[in-house]
Amino acid sequence: MFKPNSQNSEILAILAAGNSLTHHEAAQMGIMGFTARIQEIRAAGYNIACVMEAHTNKHGKTIKRGRYSLIKGGSHE
Repeated sequence: MFKPNSQNSEILAILAAGNSLTHHEAAQMGIMGFTARIQEIRAAGYNIACVMEAHTNKHGKTIKRGRYSLIKGGSHE
């Protein structure tokens, strides 16, 4: 398990509550190594899914970004 005030615990609590996160949203929370934290959470046995979604950036261009969510049924569920 992760330390109570760690970034992994913060991310996991958000995902376990049924919410999802993007890299951008995590960066706004002060989590800069978001994809590394996701890898660590997955390595701990949690089933994290990533769905690519279209987003219009500040230049008006459509880009894709990943939205991460916790899938029930992992080794910790």
